Amino acid sequence: MDFASCKAIVVKLMRKLIRSAILMIAHTFGARIISFESGRNLGKALIIPWHGKIHIIGLQAAVRPMFQPQKRLTYWKQEIVFTEHSSPDFPNIRMIERPSPGKITDD
Repeated sequence: MDFASCKAIVVKLMRKLIRSAILMIAHTFGARIISFESGRNLGKALIIPWHGKIHIIGLQAAVRPMFQPQKRLTYWKQEIVFTEHSSPDFPNIRMIERPSPGKITDD
């Protein structure tokens, strides 16, 4: 084993250690995320706005942010809520309509 491969292993272990430490902090001190549509608890995560984007660290579920609907349109104060991604509602065309290339016969 040469020095370069040992260094790569150490770097990989350090990344895993740092990642697990950050996730532990996120699960301990993070905000509780609740789905707006279903009211289900999605877990705890750190929400960090950075460069016009919202970074959610430590959440297991795939969520999308949206503005909370309002009775009166006031654009100066809008609340952001989170909803879960719904599963796709379109069929898998590759499995239904087209046969695999190996099953096409030359007639």
